[in-house]
Amino acid sequence: MKDEATGLRMPDVVRAAAREALGGDDLRHEFAWMSWAGTVWRLEGKTRVVYVKRAAHLEGERDRLAWLGGRWPVPRLIGLFHGFGDDWLLTHAVRGQPLNDRSIPWTPEAMATRLGEILRGLHSTDGTGCPFGEAGPGHVLVHGDYCLPNVLVEGGELSALVDVGGAGLGDPLVDLAAGVWTLQYNYGPGHARTFLDSYGWKPMTDSEIEKLRRRYAR
Repeated sequence: MKDEATGLRMPDVVRAAAREALGGDDLRHEFAWMSWAGTVWRLEGKTRVVYVKRAAHLEGERDRLAWLGGRWPVPRLIGLFHGFGDDWLLTHAVRGQPLNDRSIPWTPEAMATRLGEILRGLHSTDGTGCPFGEAGPGHVLVHGDYCLPNVLVEGGELSALVDVGGAGLGDPLVDLAAGVWTLQYNYGPGHARTFLDSYGWKPMTDSEIEKLRRRYAR
């Protein structure tokens, strides 16, 4: 059903859950973003904000949000619903700006450095008992899509991680490949080595870096 207050066509159960989370306020909405992972809208009440993501098969992201809470700064889950042939994931808003936001005044080199530093900290998280991914030699808790839009900062510090549907135990190269790819996509070539150095990865040749970048397939 299309909500007259938002203009967004969403299932009744999703609209009801959003209104409850917003304290019963009328909803105002705006399109947030669309990617291969789904379409996201921002729903705003008088004093609160929630996000709704529409895509197929969001159960995995719901389960990862529940497990990661308290380990990584991820959005607080409200619920997962189904309607119009898709899943609808409802979460509370998080603080900060995504790293690809133009309000962040960092140079490309500063961005590459901070992206590597943040990832080094994430990969040091204790993944004991993680039910997602596969434990193996050298495996760590990976994000699974470690790109600039999925990393939020506030005051230069990590404030939130979003789109964690691929998170779990895995090869750190999964996230390193995404980091190299996202830097080149946003700033052009030449920043991968700064990113890898700030993470603490072993030195790589240009051809090895390019092979790593191509590992991230989108």
